[in-house]
Amino acid sequence: MKFYKNLKTIYFLLFAVLAFAFNACAVEESIPVKADFSIKVINDDYSVPVKVEITNKSTGAETYQWSFEGASVTSSTEKSPLPITYASPGVYKIKLKASNKDGNVDEKEIEVKADAAMNVDFEWQMQGSDISPVTLHMIDKSLGATQYLWEFEGGSPATSNAQNTDVVFTTPGDHIIKLTISNGLETYSTQKTVTIKPAMTIDFNWTVDPIDNDYQAPVLLHLNNMSTNAFTYEWAILGANPATSTAVSPDINLPAAGTYTIILKAINDKETKILQKQVTVLPDANLLSFSNIQLGISSASSTVGSFFSSELGTVLKQNEVNAANGSKIDFAFFGLNSSFIYNQFVSPDEVQNNGFLAIPNATHTKVINSQELVGTQLSSSGFDALDAGNDFNAITVTETNAGKSPFSNSVVPRVILFQTADGRKGAVKIKSFVANGLSSYILVDIKVQKQP
Repeated sequence: MKFYKNLKTIYFLLFAVLAFAFNACAVEESIPVKADFSIKVINDDYSVPVKVEITNKSTGAETYQWSFEGASVTSSTEKSPLPITYASPGVYKIKLKASNKDGNVDEKEIEVKADAAMNVDFEWQMQGSDISPVTLHMIDKSLGATQYLWEFEGGSPATSNAQNTDVVFTTPGDHIIKLTISNGLETYSTQKTVTIKPAMTIDFNWTVDPIDNDYQAPVLLHLNNMSTNAFTYEWAILGANPATSTAVSPDINLPAAGTYTIILKAINDKETKILQKQVTVLPDANLLSFSNIQLGISSASSTVGSFFSSELGTVLKQNEVNAANGSKIDFAFFGLNSSFIYNQFVSPDEVQNNGFLAIPNATHTKVINSQELVGTQLSSSGFDALDAGNDFNAITVTETNAGKSPFSNSVVPRVILFQTADGRKGAVKIKSFVANGLSSYILVDIKVQKQP
Protein backbone atom coordinates (compact mmCIF):
# COMPACT_ATOMS: atom_id res chain seq x y z
CA MET A 1 0.00 0.00 0.00
CA LYS A 2 2.79 2.30 0.84
CA PHE A 3 4.43 1.45 -2.48
CA TYR A 4 1.41 2.56 -4.41
CA LYS A 5 1.13 5.70 -2.39
CA ASN A 6 4.73 6.62 -3.16
CA LEU A 7 4.20 5.87 -6.85
CA LYS A 8 1.19 8.16 -6.91
CA THR A 9 3.30 10.89 -5.36
CA ILE A 10 5.96 10.39 -7.99
CA TYR A 11 3.39 10.72 -10.81
CA PHE A 12 2.04 13.88 -9.30
CA LEU A 13 5.44 15.39 -9.03
CA LEU A 14 6.28 14.35 -12.57
CA PHE A 15 3.05 15.92 -13.88
CA ALA A 16 3.80 19.09 -12.03
CA VAL A 17 7.26 19.27 -13.52
CA LEU A 18 5.90 18.65 -17.01
CA ALA A 19 3.21 21.29 -16.57
CA PHE A 20 5.77 23.79 -15.40
CA ALA A 21 7.99 23.00 -18.34
CA PHE A 22 5.09 23.34 -20.77
CA ASN A 23 4.09 26.70 -19.35
CA ALA A 24 7.67 27.83 -19.44
CA CYS A 25 7.91 26.93 -23.14
CA ALA A 26 4.69 28.74 -23.92
CA VAL A 27 6.02 31.99 -22.42
CA GLU A 28 9.28 31.76 -24.32
CA GLU A 29 7.47 31.36 -27.70
CA SER A 30 5.44 34.68 -27.48
CA ILE A 31 6.22 36.71 -30.69
CA PRO A 32 7.34 40.29 -30.21
CA VAL A 33 6.09 43.13 -32.50
CA LYS A 34 8.30 45.74 -34.11
CA ALA A 35 6.44 48.55 -35.91
CA ASP A 36 8.49 49.93 -38.77
CA PHE A 37 7.88 51.58 -42.14
CA SER A 38 9.45 53.97 -44.62
CA ILE A 39 8.00 56.59 -46.95
CA LYS A 40 8.95 57.84 -50.40
CA VAL A 41 7.72 61.06 -52.01
CA ILE A 42 6.92 60.16 -55.60
CA ASN A 43 9.21 61.93 -58.09
CA ASP A 44 10.73 63.77 -55.10
CA ASP A 45 8.01 66.34 -55.68
CA TYR A 46 7.37 67.96 -52.29
CA SER A 47 5.09 70.62 -53.78
CA VAL A 48 1.40 69.98 -53.29
CA PRO A 49 -0.19 67.81 -54.33
CA VAL A 50 2.39 65.53 -52.67
CA LYS A 51 1.99 61.79 -53.25
CA VAL A 52 3.60 59.43 -50.74
CA GLU A 53 4.31 55.72 -51.05
CA ILE A 54 4.52 53.68 -47.82
CA THR A 55 6.58 50.54 -47.36
CA ASN A 56 5.70 48.45 -44.29
CA LYS A 57 8.78 46.97 -42.63
CA SER A 58 7.14 45.80 -39.41
CA THR A 59 7.91 42.38 -37.91
CA GLY A 60 5.85 40.10 -35.63
CA ALA A 61 2.65 41.97 -36.38
CA GLU A 62 -0.63 40.63 -37.65
CA THR A 63 -2.82 43.70 -37.55
CA TYR A 64 -2.09 47.27 -38.55
CA GLN A 65 -3.75 50.54 -37.81
CA TRP A 66 -2.58 53.44 -39.96
CA SER A 67 -3.50 57.09 -39.44
CA PHE A 68 -2.68 59.71 -42.04
CA GLU A 69 -2.99 63.20 -40.67
CA GLY A 70 -4.14 65.71 -43.31
CA ALA A 71 -4.06 63.20 -46.16
CA SER A 72 -6.73 62.39 -48.70
CA VAL A 73 -7.25 59.06 -46.86
CA THR A 74 -7.02 59.44 -43.10
CA SER A 75 -6.73 55.78 -42.03
CA SER A 76 -6.14 52.22 -43.18
CA THR A 77 -5.85 48.69 -41.80
CA GLU A 78 -4.02 47.33 -44.79
CA LYS A 79 -0.57 45.93 -44.29
CA SER A 80 0.62 47.95 -47.28
CA PRO A 81 -1.72 50.88 -47.83
CA LEU A 82 -2.09 52.54 -51.18
CA PRO A 83 -0.18 55.80 -51.82
CA ILE A 84 -1.66 58.78 -49.99
CA THR A 85 -1.92 62.37 -51.20
CA TYR A 86 -1.54 65.71 -49.41
CA ALA A 87 -3.37 68.54 -51.10
CA SER A 88 -2.43 71.35 -48.71
CA PRO A 89 1.00 72.48 -47.56
CA GLY A 90 2.02 71.66 -44.00
CA VAL A 91 3.79 69.15 -41.75
CA TYR A 92 1.82 65.94 -41.17
CA LYS A 93 2.28 62.75 -39.14
CA ILE A 94 1.94 59.25 -40.49
CA LYS A 95 1.35 56.82 -37.59
CA LEU A 96 1.44 53.01 -37.50
CA LYS A 97 0.18 50.85 -34.62
CA ALA A 98 1.16 47.21 -35.17
CA SER A 99 -0.05 44.30 -32.97
CA ASN A 100 -0.44 40.50 -32.86
CA LYS A 101 -2.66 37.89 -31.14
CA ASP A 102 -0.23 37.60 -28.28
CA GLY A 103 -1.26 41.10 -27.38
CA ASN A 104 2.05 42.61 -28.33
CA VAL A 105 1.84 46.17 -29.68
CA ASP A 106 4.34 48.65 -31.12
CA GLU A 107 3.98 52.09 -32.70
CA LYS A 108 5.96 54.35 -35.03
CA GLU A 109 5.36 57.72 -36.62
CA ILE A 110 7.08 59.72 -39.38
CA GLU A 111 6.56 63.35 -40.27
CA VAL A 112 6.19 64.39 -43.90
CA LYS A 113 6.41 67.98 -45.11
CA ALA A 114 4.27 69.15 -48.01
CA ASP A 115 5.45 72.41 -49.52
CA ALA A 116 3.30 74.97 -51.23
CA ALA A 117 2.84 74.41 -54.96
CA MET A 118 5.83 75.82 -56.87
CA ASN A 119 5.56 77.95 -59.97
CA VAL A 120 8.24 80.24 -61.32
CA ASP A 121 7.25 83.51 -62.97
CA PHE A 122 8.18 87.17 -62.95
CA GLU A 123 7.53 90.49 -64.60
CA TRP A 124 9.13 93.91 -64.46
CA GLN A 125 8.30 97.57 -64.27
CA MET A 126 10.36 99.73 -66.62
CA GLN A 127 11.29 103.10 -65.22
CA GLY A 128 10.74 105.41 -68.15
CA SER A 129 11.31 104.43 -71.77
CA ASP A 130 13.17 101.45 -73.22
CA ILE A 131 15.98 103.74 -74.39
CA SER A 132 19.37 103.15 -72.76
CA PRO A 133 20.06 103.46 -69.88
CA VAL A 134 17.07 101.41 -68.70
CA THR A 135 16.23 100.56 -65.08
CA LEU A 136 13.93 97.59 -64.46
CA HIS A 137 12.27 96.81 -61.15
CA MET A 138 11.92 93.03 -61.09
CA ILE A 139 8.73 91.63 -59.57
CA ASP A 140 8.69 88.00 -58.46
CA LYS A 141 5.38 86.26 -59.15
CA SER A 142 6.54 82.75 -58.25
CA LEU A 143 4.80 80.42 -55.81
CA GLY A 144 6.28 78.21 -53.12
CA ALA A 145 9.82 79.57 -53.31
CA THR A 146 12.14 80.29 -50.41
CA GLN A 147 15.30 80.98 -52.41
CA TYR A 148 15.86 83.16 -55.47
CA LEU A 149 18.62 83.63 -58.02
CA TRP A 150 18.32 86.35 -60.66
CA GLU A 151 20.75 86.36 -63.58
CA PHE A 152 20.90 89.47 -65.76
CA GLU A 153 22.77 89.12 -69.06
CA GLY A 154 24.62 92.38 -69.59
CA GLY A 155 22.92 93.98 -66.59
CA SER A 156 24.18 95.64 -63.44
CA PRO A 157 24.19 93.84 -61.08
CA ALA A 158 24.81 90.61 -62.98
CA THR A 159 23.07 88.49 -60.30
CA SER A 160 20.89 88.95 -57.23
CA ASN A 161 19.36 86.76 -54.52
CA ALA A 162 16.70 89.25 -53.50
CA GLN A 163 13.09 88.31 -54.14
CA ASN A 164 12.48 91.64 -55.88
CA THR A 165 15.38 93.70 -57.16
CA ASP A 166 16.43 96.45 -59.57
CA VAL A 167 18.75 96.08 -62.55
CA VAL A 168 20.20 98.60 -65.02
CA PHE A 169 20.93 97.89 -68.70
CA THR A 170 23.06 100.28 -70.74
CA THR A 171 24.03 98.14 -73.73
CA PRO A 172 21.45 98.16 -76.55
CA GLY A 173 20.04 94.90 -77.83
CA ASP A 174 18.35 91.81 -76.40
CA HIS A 175 19.18 90.75 -72.84
CA ILE A 176 18.11 87.49 -71.18
CA ILE A 177 16.74 87.69 -67.64
CA LYS A 178 16.68 84.35 -65.82
CA LEU A 179 15.00 83.57 -62.50
CA THR A 180 15.73 80.34 -60.61
CA ILE A 181 13.65 79.51 -57.51
CA SER A 182 13.98 76.77 -54.92
CA ASN A 183 12.26 75.58 -51.76
CA GLY A 184 15.29 73.66 -50.58
CA LEU A 185 14.21 70.47 -52.30
CA GLU A 186 13.06 71.48 -55.77
CA THR A 187 14.39 73.99 -58.27
CA TYR A 188 12.64 75.66 -61.19
CA SER A 189 13.84 78.24 -63.71
CA THR A 190 12.37 80.50 -66.37
CA GLN A 191 13.74 83.27 -68.55
CA LYS A 192 12.50 86.22 -70.54
CA THR A 193 14.10 88.71 -72.92
CA VAL A 194 14.11 92.49 -72.66
CA THR A 195 15.09 94.66 -75.64
CA ILE A 196 16.99 97.87 -74.98
CA LYS A 197 17.10 100.61 -77.58
CA PRO A 198 20.35 102.52 -78.15
CA ALA A 199 20.96 105.75 -76.29
CA MET A 200 19.84 108.93 -78.00
CA THR A 201 22.04 110.28 -80.77
CA ILE A 202 21.86 113.74 -82.29
CA ASP A 203 22.77 114.77 -85.83
CA PHE A 204 21.34 116.69 -88.77
CA ASN A 205 22.19 117.93 -92.23
CA TRP A 206 20.29 119.83 -94.90
CA THR A 207 19.56 120.01 -98.59
CA VAL A 208 18.59 122.87 -100.86
CA ASP A 209 16.52 123.06 -104.00
CA PRO A 210 18.46 123.19 -107.27
CA ILE A 211 17.71 126.88 -107.51
CA ASP A 212 19.70 127.37 -104.30
CA ASN A 213 22.67 125.16 -105.18
CA ASP A 214 24.85 128.26 -105.35
CA TYR A 215 23.92 129.19 -101.73
CA GLN A 216 23.21 132.74 -102.80
CA ALA A 217 20.68 134.66 -100.76
CA PRO A 218 17.89 133.95 -100.19
CA VAL A 219 18.39 130.23 -99.52
CA LEU A 220 15.72 127.77 -98.43
CA LEU A 221 17.21 125.00 -96.28
CA HIS A 222 15.40 121.68 -95.90
CA LEU A 223 16.71 120.51 -92.53
CA ASN A 224 17.09 116.75 -92.25
CA ASN A 225 16.97 115.54 -88.66
CA MET A 226 19.03 112.34 -88.32
CA SER A 227 18.75 112.06 -84.54
CA THR A 228 17.58 108.80 -83.01
CA ASN A 229 15.50 107.96 -79.95
CA ALA A 230 14.64 111.53 -79.08
CA PHE A 231 11.12 112.53 -78.07
CA THR A 232 11.13 116.25 -78.86
CA TYR A 233 13.26 118.73 -80.78
CA GLU A 234 13.98 122.42 -80.47
CA TRP A 235 15.59 124.30 -83.37
CA ALA A 236 17.08 127.79 -83.09
CA ILE A 237 18.51 129.74 -86.07
CA LEU A 238 19.12 133.41 -85.34
CA GLY A 239 18.21 135.58 -88.32
CA ALA A 240 16.32 132.83 -90.15
CA ASN A 241 12.64 132.61 -90.90
CA PRO A 242 11.37 131.00 -88.74
CA ALA A 243 13.98 131.59 -86.06
CA THR A 244 12.73 128.69 -83.92
CA SER A 245 10.86 125.46 -84.58
CA THR A 246 9.78 122.28 -82.80
CA ALA A 247 9.19 120.35 -86.03
CA VAL A 248 11.23 117.23 -86.59
CA SER A 249 12.73 118.45 -89.88
CA PRO A 250 11.61 122.01 -90.64
CA ASP A 251 12.26 124.19 -93.68
CA ILE A 252 13.96 127.50 -92.91
CA ASN A 253 14.64 130.51 -95.08
CA LEU A 254 17.97 132.33 -94.85
CA PRO A 255 17.10 135.75 -96.32
CA ALA A 256 20.45 137.51 -96.49
CA ALA A 257 24.13 136.84 -96.98
CA GLY A 258 26.05 135.85 -93.90
CA THR A 259 26.95 132.91 -91.65
CA TYR A 260 24.09 131.30 -89.74
CA THR A 261 24.39 129.02 -86.71
CA ILE A 262 21.83 126.23 -86.63
CA ILE A 263 21.26 124.81 -83.14
CA LEU A 264 19.37 121.58 -82.51
CA LYS A 265 18.37 120.39 -79.06
CA ALA A 266 17.18 116.75 -78.82
CA ILE A 267 15.36 115.60 -75.71
CA ASN A 268 14.11 112.30 -74.28
CA ASP A 269 13.28 111.11 -70.77
CA LYS A 270 16.92 110.16 -70.10
CA GLU A 271 18.99 113.07 -71.41
CA THR A 272 19.25 116.23 -73.48
CA LYS A 273 21.82 116.73 -76.24
CA ILE A 274 22.71 119.87 -78.21
CA LEU A 275 24.40 120.11 -81.61
CA GLN A 276 25.16 123.17 -83.70
CA LYS A 277 26.40 123.62 -87.25
CA GLN A 278 27.04 126.65 -89.47
CA VAL A 279 26.04 127.48 -93.02
CA THR A 280 27.28 130.42 -95.08
CA VAL A 281 25.00 132.25 -97.50
CA LEU A 282 26.65 134.23 -100.30
CA PRO A 283 25.47 137.52 -101.73
CA ASP A 284 22.86 137.10 -104.41
CA ALA A 285 24.24 137.14 -107.95
CA ASN A 286 20.82 136.26 -109.38
CA LEU A 287 22.32 133.53 -111.54
CA LEU A 288 21.85 129.78 -111.74
CA SER A 289 24.62 127.74 -113.37
CA PHE A 290 24.42 124.10 -114.51
CA SER A 291 27.32 122.19 -116.00
CA ASN A 292 27.57 119.09 -118.20
CA ILE A 293 23.86 118.63 -118.72
CA GLN A 294 22.86 115.86 -121.16
CA LEU A 295 19.87 116.46 -123.47
CA GLY A 296 18.82 113.47 -125.57
CA ILE A 297 17.73 113.43 -129.19
CA SER A 298 14.14 112.53 -130.04
CA SER A 299 14.67 108.76 -129.66
CA ALA A 300 16.34 109.34 -126.28
CA SER A 301 13.60 111.49 -124.80
CA SER A 302 12.49 108.61 -122.55
CA THR A 303 15.98 107.42 -121.61
CA VAL A 304 18.33 110.40 -121.46
CA GLY A 305 15.58 113.02 -121.27
CA SER A 306 14.91 116.09 -123.39
CA PHE A 307 13.07 118.52 -121.07
CA PHE A 308 14.94 120.95 -118.79
CA SER A 309 13.73 122.78 -115.68
CA SER A 310 15.99 125.30 -113.94
CA GLU A 311 13.59 125.43 -110.99
CA LEU A 312 13.87 121.66 -110.52
CA GLY A 313 17.53 121.70 -111.53
CA THR A 314 17.18 118.61 -113.66
CA VAL A 315 16.41 117.07 -117.03
CA LEU A 316 13.08 115.27 -117.24
CA LYS A 317 12.30 112.20 -119.32
CA GLN A 318 9.11 112.01 -121.37
CA ASN A 319 7.35 109.76 -118.83
CA GLU A 320 8.34 112.07 -115.97
CA VAL A 321 6.55 115.09 -117.40
CA ASN A 322 3.18 115.69 -115.73
CA ALA A 323 0.70 118.37 -114.73
CA ALA A 324 2.60 119.14 -111.52
CA ASN A 325 5.94 119.92 -113.18
CA GLY A 326 4.80 120.93 -116.67
CA SER A 327 4.72 124.65 -115.83
CA LYS A 328 8.29 124.45 -114.46
CA ILE A 329 9.88 123.30 -117.74
CA ASP A 330 12.00 126.01 -119.41
CA PHE A 331 12.56 124.34 -122.80
CA ALA A 332 12.87 121.05 -124.67
CA PHE A 333 15.58 119.86 -127.06
CA PHE A 334 14.67 118.13 -130.30
CA GLY A 335 17.37 116.28 -132.21
CA LEU A 336 16.20 114.45 -135.30
CA ASN A 337 18.73 111.61 -135.10
CA SER A 338 22.29 110.67 -134.15
CA SER A 339 23.71 112.49 -137.20
CA PHE A 340 22.68 115.82 -135.59
CA ILE A 341 21.85 117.39 -138.96
CA TYR A 342 18.62 118.85 -137.59
CA ASN A 343 18.46 120.20 -134.03
CA GLN A 344 16.23 122.70 -132.33
CA PHE A 345 15.40 124.07 -128.87
CA VAL A 346 11.62 124.28 -128.49
CA SER A 347 9.23 126.21 -126.26
CA PRO A 348 7.34 123.90 -123.81
CA ASP A 349 3.96 124.84 -125.33
CA GLU A 350 5.13 123.84 -128.83
CA VAL A 351 6.79 120.45 -128.24
CA GLN A 352 3.82 118.57 -129.72
CA ASN A 353 4.77 120.11 -133.09
CA ASN A 354 8.06 118.19 -132.94
CA GLY A 355 6.72 114.72 -132.22
CA PHE A 356 6.68 114.96 -128.40
CA LEU A 357 3.60 114.55 -126.26
CA ALA A 358 2.01 117.84 -125.25
CA ILE A 359 3.21 119.13 -121.87
CA PRO A 360 0.38 119.73 -119.36
CA ASN A 361 0.25 123.33 -118.07
CA ALA A 362 3.06 124.28 -120.43
CA THR A 363 4.20 127.91 -120.67
CA HIS A 364 5.84 129.76 -123.57
CA THR A 365 9.59 130.35 -123.79
CA LYS A 366 11.21 132.56 -126.40
CA VAL A 367 14.12 130.82 -128.13
CA ILE A 368 16.96 131.95 -130.41
CA ASN A 369 18.55 128.83 -131.84
CA SER A 370 20.59 130.49 -134.60
CA GLN A 371 22.06 133.82 -133.45
CA GLU A 372 24.04 133.98 -136.68
CA LEU A 373 20.76 134.62 -138.54
CA VAL A 374 19.51 137.43 -136.34
CA GLY A 375 22.66 139.00 -134.91
CA THR A 376 24.93 137.41 -132.33
CA GLN A 377 24.52 138.89 -128.87
CA LEU A 378 26.36 136.28 -126.76
CA SER A 379 29.47 134.38 -127.83
CA SER A 380 30.95 131.27 -126.23
CA SER A 381 33.54 133.36 -124.36
CA GLY A 382 30.80 135.79 -123.33
CA PHE A 383 28.83 132.85 -121.95
CA ASP A 384 31.82 131.76 -119.88
CA ALA A 385 32.17 135.30 -118.49
CA LEU A 386 28.59 135.42 -117.18
CA ASP A 387 28.74 135.50 -113.36
CA ALA A 388 25.65 137.51 -112.46
CA GLY A 389 22.07 137.73 -113.57
CA ASN A 390 22.52 141.39 -114.43
CA ASP A 391 24.93 140.35 -117.17
CA PHE A 392 21.86 139.41 -119.23
CA ASN A 393 20.49 142.98 -119.08
CA ALA A 394 22.15 143.94 -122.36
CA ILE A 395 20.67 140.91 -124.17
CA THR A 396 17.32 141.10 -125.89
CA VAL A 397 15.53 137.86 -126.74
CA THR A 398 13.21 138.54 -129.63
CA GLU A 399 11.39 135.56 -131.06
CA THR A 400 11.49 135.32 -134.86
CA ASN A 401 11.21 132.51 -137.34
CA ALA A 402 14.79 133.09 -138.39
CA GLY A 403 16.03 132.99 -134.84
CA LYS A 404 14.08 129.80 -134.16
CA SER A 405 15.64 128.09 -137.17
CA PRO A 406 17.11 124.64 -136.48
CA PHE A 407 20.86 124.10 -136.57
CA SER A 408 23.32 121.29 -137.33
CA ASN A 409 26.47 120.15 -135.57
CA SER A 410 28.69 122.15 -137.85
CA VAL A 411 29.36 124.88 -135.28
CA VAL A 412 30.76 123.90 -131.87
CA PRO A 413 30.42 125.48 -129.40
CA ARG A 414 27.05 127.01 -130.09
CA VAL A 415 25.16 129.40 -127.77
CA ILE A 416 21.34 129.43 -127.69
CA LEU A 417 19.44 132.26 -126.00
CA PHE A 418 16.06 131.93 -124.28
CA GLN A 419 13.65 133.86 -122.09
CA THR A 420 11.07 132.06 -119.94
CA ALA A 421 7.43 133.03 -119.55
CA ASP A 422 8.18 134.74 -116.23
CA GLY A 423 10.81 136.97 -117.90
CA ARG A 424 14.02 135.23 -116.82
CA LYS A 425 16.76 135.29 -119.46
CA GLY A 426 19.18 132.43 -120.01
CA ALA A 427 21.67 130.82 -122.34
CA VAL A 428 22.69 127.29 -123.35
CA LYS A 429 26.21 126.50 -124.49
CA ILE A 430 26.46 123.32 -126.56
CA LYS A 431 29.90 121.87 -125.90
CA SER A 432 29.66 118.65 -127.88
CA PHE A 433 27.38 116.41 -129.94
CA VAL A 434 27.69 112.84 -128.64
CA ALA A 435 26.67 110.14 -131.13
CA ASN A 436 25.45 107.05 -129.31
CA GLY A 437 22.81 105.53 -131.56
CA LEU A 438 19.29 105.89 -130.24
CA SER A 439 20.71 107.30 -126.98
CA SER A 440 22.66 110.15 -128.62
CA TYR A 441 22.71 113.48 -126.78
CA ILE A 442 24.24 116.93 -126.64
CA LEU A 443 26.40 118.03 -123.71
CA VAL A 444 25.64 121.56 -122.53
CA ASP A 445 26.19 124.19 -119.85
CA ILE A 446 23.24 126.38 -118.84
CA LYS A 447 23.04 129.78 -117.14
CA VAL A 448 19.76 131.48 -116.30
CA GLN A 449 18.55 134.32 -114.10
CA LYS A 450 16.82 133.50 -110.83
CA GLN A 451 14.67 136.61 -111.18
CA PRO A 452 13.91 138.73 -114.29
